[in-house]
Amino acid sequence: MDEIVLEHHFDLADRAQDEFPLLPFRVGPGVGRLHISYEVSRVLTADKAGWEVGNIVDIGLFDPRGTAFPGGRGFRGWSGTARRTFTVGLDEATPGYLPGPIPPGTWHVLLGLYQLAPEGCDVRITIRLEPASSGRTQGIAPPTLPCPFDPVPLSPGPRWFRGDLHCHSHHSDATAPLSDLVAAARAQGLDFLAVTEHNTVSHLPRLRAIARTAPPSGRASVPAPSVPLLIPGVELSTYHGHANLWPVTDWFDFRIWRDDQMRAVREMARKRGVLFSVNHPKDDGPPWAFGELFEPDCIEVWGAPWFISNYQALAVWDQLLRGGRRVTAVGGSDKHQAPFTGELGWYEVGTPTTWVWAEALSIPAIVEGLRAGRAFISEGPEGPRVELTAGAGGRQVMMGDPLLVAADEPVRLTCRVWGGAGCILRLVSARRVLKVEVSGEEFMQEWEVEIEDDLYFRPEVIDPPEEPLEEEPAALMARALGNPVYIKRDA
Repeated sequence: MDEIVLEHHFDLADRAQDEFPLLPFRVGPGVGRLHISYEVSRVLTADKAGWEVGNIVDIGLFDPRGTAFPGGRGFRGWSGTARRTFTVGLDEATPGYLPGPIPPGTWHVLLGLYQLAPEGCDVRITIRLEPASSGRTQGIAPPTLPCPFDPVPLSPGPRWFRGDLHCHSHHSDATAPLSDLVAAARAQGLDFLAVTEHNTVSHLPRLRAIARTAPPSGRASVPAPSVPLLIPGVELSTYHGHANLWPVTDWFDFRIWRDDQMRAVREMARKRGVLFSVNHPKDDGPPWAFGELFEPDCIEVWGAPWFISNYQALAVWDQLLRGGRRVTAVGGSDKHQAPFTGELGWYEVGTPTTWVWAEALSIPAIVEGLRAGRAFISEGPEGPRVELTAGAGGRQVMMGDPLLVAADEPVRLTCRVWGGAGCILRLVSARRVLKVEVSGEEFMQEWEVEIEDDLYFRPEVIDPPEEPLEEEPAALMARALGNPVYIKRDA
């Protein structure tokens, strides 16, 4: 078995110029599998980033079909720092990587210079070339992408569907396979699950295979599908912020460290009809450090349990709303699934749960519900639930919708809460906050308001704060958050 060794030293100047360097190597004809391992000097694990001095270097792979940004066609996988060794072969590959032909030509190891020590970093990569079995073809052919998913509904609507928009399996840096992730989602009673691996799409073929075990019911009287609706996604995990994309059928380039690069990938998502959602813009996110948000379709205002600094992400979203932007608030557990034993803990997929009003339980319908802002977030699959409508002159709209009113026309706001007894219901806008105590498990409150200018109202169900929220925003403990109704005053 032939062996290639690549050695390189990187310093801080190298990182400033290119955070994702490529190291070329040649593969001759007749190779059926690559075995790749790497070593890093003064190595740290990714969770030590920013806390300790040392080196964190990620790894991935391109084949000879190309590496050009954005969207190098030769992408074969990415494992970050989750693995020190991986294999790519004709019929199988390490999770995170795509199996397929091993064409002769120039391949590239992709490195991600996440963090470097002041003295720099030495990287040593060992590549072993395993011969192919006799008779196997080696022509250049794409691996199993693109990978389209069935648009047929699993269940009819319209109604509220509950799910999770952000989670991971062993195809990125979790330890459990997709089957365990799906089993946990089913145990939680979720209707849909978006699987968003870090920077790779190796999960798509397996996810599609699992999805095909859940035939559509077609009628409300038929039992629920055996698995949730599985939405293919990816988390663009850069060193300056993360973003979810759903639904995806192919790879999106994550080699991004400048605003113009992110803008190019965001535009590519727009052209493909893919939603772009800024993830966890908060201190423990990691935060969003690009110069702008690039007109996101959604923003993850609730990532993992609420107490993990989500009040900061809520403030980012609220600032967008105050500036006249319409961006859908979503939640995501960011669960990195461990082997599922059948027992649910306090933090699982669905913590929090995003509820979407959709015409059916299908990928297109859920995506369109999110795009329209017809969504709310609860701390878990059992709620609390919150719904807000606005009406005037016989017209009524729900969360996410605009309502056009005459200059002297009052607006009736109706908010319903289920499972929030003892909480505080607040309707938040740019210039006022309406609030009332939730006095029962099924609760309704109406307000009539005069509209002087364009504004929005968004509902939130919170625990009674221990400190004034004006003085201590972190005292806000949300149980449920809803998207706004947008009221526009007719000139």
